[in-house]
Amino acid sequence: MDALDVETSIAEGEQALKALLMFARETAGTLEAHEAEKGIFKRLLPIGLAAMKLSFAQRGTGDVGPAVTRADGMLLPREQTLRGRDYFSIFGKFKVARTCYRTAGEPGIFPLDAQVNLPERCYSYFLQEWMTVFAVEHPFKESAGFFGQLFDLEVAESMVMEVAKEAPQDYEDFYAQRPLSPADTEGEILVVSFDGKGVPMIKAEAVKLKAKLGTGEKRQRKKEALVGVSYTVDPKPRAPEALAELLVDPEAARARRQRAGTRDEAPRAQQVRRVASLVRTKQEVMKLIKADAERRDPQHRKPLVILLDGALGLWRLAPQLFKPWKRVTCVLDIMHVVGYLWAAANALFGEASKAGQHWVQHKLTEILSGRVGYVIGGLRQILTKQRLRQSVRQTLAKVITFLHNHRRWMKYDQYLAMGLPVGTGVVESACGSVVKHRMEGEGKRWSLAGAEAILALRSLKKSHDNDLRDYWRFHARQVRLRLYGRRAKYRPTERLKRVA
Repeated sequence: MDALDVETSIAEGEQALKALLMFARETAGTLEAHEAEKGIFKRLLPIGLAAMKLSFAQRGTGDVGPAVTRADGMLLPREQTLRGRDYFSIFGKFKVARTCYRTAGEPGIFPLDAQVNLPERCYSYFLQEWMTVFAVEHPFKESAGFFGQLFDLEVAESMVMEVAKEAPQDYEDFYAQRPLSPADTEGEILVVSFDGKGVPMIKAEAVKLKAKLGTGEKRQRKKEALVGVSYTVDPKPRAPEALAELLVDPEAARARRQRAGTRDEAPRAQQVRRVASLVRTKQEVMKLIKADAERRDPQHRKPLVILLDGALGLWRLAPQLFKPWKRVTCVLDIMHVVGYLWAAANALFGEASKAGQHWVQHKLTEILSGRVGYVIGGLRQILTKQRLRQSVRQTLAKVITFLHNHRRWMKYDQYLAMGLPVGTGVVESACGSVVKHRMEGEGKRWSLAGAEAILALRSLKKSHDNDLRDYWRFHARQVRLRLYGRRAKYRPTERLKRVA
């Protein structure tokens, strides 16, 4: 094939520019602004395509001489004919002519590939980045359709899926080298938190979740993704009474703040790193979050808070993993406590009663003031001294058991005085923004590999100030190292020697 020509590429660009300017001139009085904008954008794409061809034409075909010597000493002569390769850019597809060095029975070497860092697939890294930008937010079919709507490109749905699956392969290496956030954007307290969120699986994956079902058990359709977060906050001391009112009667709390001219002083999360995974074990996800915490605070100078909900399995793992920190505080999510108190109140006073609301606020104030034992004792007295329906007794027994089992992580009077966060809102928000928003919905079912890839990409996008943008620059460099190595695997030869 023929090499791309500089003059031809310039001529194509000039012709496309004339077409653009002619469109703007001829339609100035007939089109609405948005129609003119769309027409201009469409006519910019051929200019970009011509400029891409010009860039390759000026670069040449990768001809480095009559022959190259491979790293193992094999002499590879230059072929007379050029070999073409498709390059699919955001502006459109064209063929790139490359000089090939090879001898019979041996694979060829294309110096241009390494010189310009051609990807393994024909799709440019920039186009692949756009594929993932669409795919992390929208179904694959819809994402593929965007390219036709916006760029007049035909991109197959299957290719969007494949690119998304391959894209996160440098995920862990990216975070190992990611520069630390500026110190003035970090808080004084380091916080880690974990929670789970189910992902609906395709039938072939769902049947593996629980091979043997018990009597009356239904087939499990979801696999739980563990979500972890790491972030910092500044200390914000809070009064038990004010927090109890905010959690139980937020309208009254808002009105009180307005009258007093004050604002809620809840700790604000800073520089949040989010991780979600279906494939990794709970320990592996926790270790990723621990590695992030270690990078932020290698000397363990900041106080560390572990915020969890009621799942005792996570409570057994997390404190053990973070033992090296000198100052570790384990905190039970206060919203789970509120939920159990409401369950007791609804059983005792009826659903949504004023008496129940006052009871919950009073008991929550007691708990936040450090009197967990007093609340447990009061519930036990109700259980033993009052005549109650069996359903009410069962509910109170569950509440008592929950408070008793988690009491060691409910020293809220100390937590509030120290200004520590007491709610798992950040990780619960991550369950929604990273997992639920993309993974759930009508007709959505996932393979394990596809779900894991999208979770990794969404974790990147939702971490810090959209890490996905920086990730793609890093990923392109890493793929170049894998494809072409840190050094050329050949050396140019000025004169073609006779091959014996």
